[in-house]
Amino acid sequence: MNKEKINSFGLSCLVCSLCSAPFYGIFSSYTLHTSKNSTIISLLIGFILSLIISHFILKFFKMYNNKNFSQKAKILFNKFSYFIIIPILCCSLFGYILLTYRLTTFLSSQYLIETPKYFLLITILILTFYIANKGIETIVRVSTISFYLSVLIFLFDFISLIPQVNFENFLPLINVSTNKIILSSIIFAFYFSIPIIHINIISNSQIEDNEIFNKYYYSFITISFIMIFLSMATSIGILGINIVNLFDYPLYTTLKRIKLFSFLDSLENISIMLWVLYIINASSTMLSFVFSSLKETFNLNNKKSKIINVIILLISFAIPNFMFLTNNYNESYEYIWLPFSFLVFMFIVIIISLIKNRLTHH
Repeated sequence: MNKEKINSFGLSCLVCSLCSAPFYGIFSSYTLHTSKNSTIISLLIGFILSLIISHFILKFFKMYNNKNFSQKAKILFNKFSYFIIIPILCCSLFGYILLTYRLTTFLSSQYLIETPKYFLLITILILTFYIANKGIETIVRVSTISFYLSVLIFLFDFISLIPQVNFENFLPLINVSTNKIILSSIIFAFYFSIPIIHINIISNSQIEDNEIFNKYYYSFITISFIMIFLSMATSIGILGINIVNLFDYPLYTTLKRIKLFSFLDSLENISIMLWVLYIINASSTMLSFVFSSLKETFNLNNKKSKIINVIILLISFAIPNFMFLTNNYNESYEYIWLPFSFLVFMFIVIIISLIKNRLTHH
């Protein structure tokens, strides 16, 4: 395993991509449909819950300071570690497939209508496959650049759109049941925090300034939340919840309202790069996590590892052919639950690991 040092700032930029990637094209449709105007409340509650979950993720990350995920699983679960590692890797692979396919359908439906969808999917898979094979250091560097770009893009979008917000569109603030608000908050918390477990592709000791990583971590997930919160609130404020829920990509539809001088049009094409960058970074990290964990778990040599990596790439292309059949809100809504169950499983593994580690030390 490559022992090149990574700094806390760069790894925190990657954290931004991991926690933000599911929202701009997947979860936003679900939460706006479920919580309606109360989306603002459910997001705030969900963020608080995500901070609690993050506490456990960081404890897991720092446990066995010089070990990565698969090494920790072997220490904690011994011969049963395979029954932990394999399901986790399957969850990560499904997340990778869902993100790349959703990006493909978005580009196909909004920009490249005449281009075969599976040609775009192959292109995205090959790109993320290439980045994943370059290793976590490359992904962190790309994520750092992406973070600066995404902040600039977001600030431009928000400043351009805020004059169009009608605050009457936020009323009534609570127009769904408490159960729906709570459910949406819980799902947000898991989608926002659990994917960050993929930073455990490296060990805590590989962070050159790991003593300040927690500070960066909480700062960057707060920045990510603010961007998500303001994006969704702005969509409700401009279009109103009834119109927002008519679209498969509500945040993208809102971006079309950006106008800057009479000779500049379709500025949303630049703004949407924020989501594209997040998806590429997050999916590359998930794929790299799968590759490195498989190699470490089964002690594969380079040749066997490369063959298995190619097989995984082929699987990632094949699964959407029979699992994801359309490109609309209903598809996003239906497939919210399967990834959510995976995320819950991953969180349970983290809790069991922490308990087992505590008992072992006692």
